[in-house]
Amino acid sequence: MHVHEDKIKVKVEEILKPRGIDLVEFSIFSTRRSSIVRCLIDYPQGGIIIDECVKINKEVTFFLDESNLLGENYSVEVNSPGLERKLKTYKDFLRVKNRIVSLWFISPFEGKEYFEGELVDLNEECLYIKNKNDIYKISLKQVKVGKEKIT
Repeated sequence: MHVHEDKIKVKVEEILKPRGIDLVEFSIFSTRRSSIVRCLIDYPQGGIIIDECVKINKEVTFFLDESNLLGENYSVEVNSPGLERKLKTYKDFLRVKNRIVSLWFISPFEGKEYFEGELVDLNEECLYIKNKNDIYKISLKQVKVGKEKIT
């Protein structure tokens, strides 16, 4: 782990907070010659755009230039989570509300290890998935992983 990782992460979160943007994932990788700061960001409801990622990248780069926490040899990557991102937490699922999701379960749900439908509602404990004309209440604790289905 990089010595200044916590300081950099706190600063990234300070940059994002006034914009209402969440830091979905954060990491710093070190190579022989440089460091790479990688940030995945999104709005709580999803829909971050490239222009916003570019602005955040510039602010993080400016901070790193000014603070010299990583020296001169580093790069910053700010991206959206993308469609392939796995959904695991309440915040992850909140970003795909009213979209079609695929779910895989820890143990079978109604005899199935896989389920698909529209995420019509959710709270911190449960997902409400519409499949055909029925709405199923599924505990988040039952879900091993979910993905947004692109139709």
